[in-house]
Amino acid sequence: MSRLPLIFKHYFRRNFSDPSGIIFFLLLPVGLIVLNMVGAIGFVNLAGESDSVDLAATATLLAAMFMVSFQFFSGDFIIHNIYNDLRGPISSRLYATPVTQRTFVIGCSLACWIFNVVQAVAIFTVASIFFDVYWGNPLIFIAVVLLTSIMCQLIGALIALTVSTRKVASGIMGGLGFFMMFLSGMLFVSFGDGPVATFITSYATPISLGYRAILFAGPILDDMSSAIFNVGILAALTVVLGGIVYLLGRRRSL
Repeated sequence: MSRLPLIFKHYFRRNFSDPSGIIFFLLLPVGLIVLNMVGAIGFVNLAGESDSVDLAATATLLAAMFMVSFQFFSGDFIIHNIYNDLRGPISSRLYATPVTQRTFVIGCSLACWIFNVVQAVAIFTVASIFFDVYWGNPLIFIAVVLLTSIMCQLIGALIALTVSTRKVASGIMGGLGFFMMFLSGMLFVSFGDGPVATFITSYATPISLGYRAILFAGPILDDMSSAIFNVGILAALTVVLGGIVYLLGRRRSL
C-alpha cells in the first residue's frame, strides 16, 4: 500500500485533465439545468404566473435530479481506467512491479470517487450561483453525495468483474444511468398516479432515492423522516452492493 498515494495522484490528475470528461460530466449537467431553467422562466413569463411560481424550487429540483443522475454516468471513468490500464496492454507491466492489483484498483477507485464528489458539489454550487437553489439539510446532502458516489464505483467494479470488453461495459454503465432516469420519471414519461407507479418513481432506483432525500430535507418539502428513510435505503443498497463486489472479487480478478 506504500505506493497507493502515487497511484491515487496519477488517476486523480488524469480524471481532472480529461477534456471530454470535464465537458460531459461537469459542463453538460450544468448546461442542462440552465437550459431547463431558461425554458421554465420563459414559460412562466409567457403565462404571466411569475408571482405564483417558485423558480428557486424548480431549480433545486433540477439540480438534485441531474446531480444524482450524473453520479452514475461518470462511472465511465472507473470503467475507462480499469479496462485501459488494469486490464489493458500495459497491465502486465503494472503487475510486474512490486504493487498488488488490489492497490491499483483502490487507488483508481479513490480518484474516481473524489471526482464524483467534486462533480456533485460543482453542479449544485453553479446552480445556486445562477438560480439560488436551496441546499437543504447539509447532513442529508453530504450523505446522498457520499453514498451515490460510492455506489457508482461499486457498480463500475461489478461490471468490470463480469464483462469482458470495455465497449460493452461502457454501454451497460450508460444504459443503466438512462434506465434509472426513466424509472425515476425524469425523461417525461408518465407512469400514471397508481400506487405501483408511485412506488417505482419514488423508490425503485438510487437516483429517485437520492434526489428525493435532498428535496425532503428542507429545500422543497419539510419531511426529515422521509429524507432519512431514503438515505437509509441508499445505505442498505450500498452495503449489499459492496458485499456482492467483495465476494465476486475474491473469486475473480480484474
